[in-house]
Amino acid sequence: MRNFGLTVVFILYPLSSHAAGDTFFSLKNTDFIVSLSFALFVGILLYLKVPNLLAGLLDKRADGIRTELDEAKKLREEAQTLLASYERKQKEIAEQAERIIKNAKEEAKAVAAQAQKDLEISIERRMQAAVEQLESAEVAAILEIRDTAISVAIAVASEVIQNHSKEVDQDKFLEESILEVSKKLH
Repeated sequence: MRNFGLTVVFILYPLSSHAAGDTFFSLKNTDFIVSLSFALFVGILLYLKVPNLLAGLLDKRADGIRTELDEAKKLREEAQTLLASYERKQKEIAEQAERIIKNAKEEAKAVAAQAQKDLEISIERRMQAAVEQLESAEVAAILEIRDTAISVAIAVASEVIQNHSKEVDQDKFLEESILEVSKKLH
């Protein structure tokens, strides 16, 4: 590194600016003073190891940038992993939604079919109840007609008996008729 300072001095030495009689190594020569000052400045920089400090700072900065780049790469990879994970989850959720919709449709069809069956059973029960009510009403009507017919027959028989027979015979016929009608009814 010390050779670097001397090299700079000789490079900066202007050969053509001096006359033949002037000496370069004189304190009166400003070019020499500037060259000497520059060499001294470069020497101080080298002695204080400023280039090494600058190189160290640049290396630290390069390491910091490298670290940031590595971290950015890791973050990018994590982001891609998260994106893939979310896309997978989205796909799974979409499939699950399709299954839920399909199951809901199937359940709705099953419920509709069961409701149809229940309605048919309910209608059948109501029809059966109506038929039973009609049969019961028919039996009741027949019994009422029979009772009315019996009452009318008894009334007509008692009137005929009263008109055509004697009083003693009337009571006897009436009792016999009532017993006979009772036997036939029960």
